[in-house]
Amino acid sequence: MGLREAKKYIKELHKKQSNPFLWPDYLTGLPDRAAVLHKIEDFFPRLGKYAIAYIRIANIEPYLLKYGYDHHAEIIQWAAAILKTIASEIRGSFVGKVATHEFVFIAPSKKIQEAIKKANSLFKKKSNQWYSENDRERGFILNFENDHGRRIQVGLLRFVASIVNEPVNIERMELIPEMQRLCREAEREGVLIKNLS
Repeated sequence: MGLREAKKYIKELHKKQSNPFLWPDYLTGLPDRAAVLHKIEDFFPRLGKYAIAYIRIANIEPYLLKYGYDHHAEIIQWAAAILKTIASEIRGSFVGKVATHEFVFIAPSKKIQEAIKKANSLFKKKSNQWYSENDRERGFILNFENDHGRRIQVGLLRFVASIVNEPVNIERMELIPEMQRLCREAEREGVLIKNLS
């Protein structure tokens, strides 16, 4: 490779570096965290017309503890594919990956909750194949008593989400951590969606 080719390479590299959408996540093919943050910057001022959802694969850690990592990549890929398919049905929507088991979905406010419910339904249906028949029938994979004598049942894989669909009194930099916190709460409480308001 000569200097001319090296210069051309650097020019192309700089073009790609200036557009985070050209650098998808390797495992899912979705735009990665940098692209997601860029999209949030674009849509944050339009909250109300658009909504931002932070979506997490719930119960993934207990699943991995019980069943191991044989299907880990497949689970993430199916989650991404389902979200991408749903997003492609909604004009003006976007989905990207922000962490190993977490995604951001942006869509018109009027359509986002229905989209998340549909995605969750499809994901739950697909995830049945990764469980034993006994766990599928019971509807949970772990059952134990905590230190306070309370019975805990850890359910099957599903999505949980936190949504912001109106202007909020929070800095953009704090949005992702706050939505992530709400998703963890939703997972613990067994609810599908928590709204950030």
